[in-house]
Formats: sequence, structure tokens, C-alpha cells
Amino acid sequence: MGEMICQSCSMPLAKDGITVGTNADGSKNGDYCVYCFKDGKFVDGLDNLDEYIEYSLQFAPQVGMSESDFKEYCKKTLPTLKRWKCTCTDECASGHNANCTCTSAECHCAEG
Repeated sequence: MGEMICQSCSMPLAKDGITVGTNADGSKNGDYCVYCFKDGKFVDGLDNLDEYIEYSLQFAPQVGMSESDFKEYCKKTLPTLKRWKCTCTDECASGHNANCTCTSAECHCAEG
């Protein structure tokens, strides 16, 4: 099994659980890091992938990348993660699911 990464930002999750986020009841949430998910909610308060990518650019120096390289990395990587991945069905993709909460730019559910 590969390295566990945060399903919001792609940061590696420490095996000792120190960087793992927490649910509302205080239990560990193995999908997200503590910097993204704390006390059962996303810390950044954002629900749009494009906004999240812009928000994330402040961390480019910490990962040793230029803003433009980091933006490209985010555009490529983040849509594959649980928080941002479009999980809509083919029926929804036709634009007929007004209840879709997907934030992927490729999703067109709520447009119908």
C-alpha cells in the first residue's frame, strides 16, 4: 500500500497520526490532515476547487515550488482526491442533478 495522503491537499499523512484530522467527536479522520480538517469540518471554509487552488498558492514556498508550478501541480493532483473528485454518475453528467454537491470544474450536474 502506498503512502497515505490528505484527500484535500495531498500532504503526506504521518504514520504516527499526528498530522491526521479530527472528526466532530474528536476521533481521528484518516482521510484528511489536521491542517485541512479539524473538529469535523474543513478549516479553510471553501467548497470550490478553483478557490481552494488559489488559497493553496500561499504554501508554494513551503513545498519548494514557484506559484505557477504549484498551481499546475494542484490542478493536476487535487481533482483526483476524495474532497474534490467528481463522483457523479453518468446520468448526472447530463446536467440533471440539481442536488449535486460536487465542486469539480468537469461536473455539469447543477447546470441543468
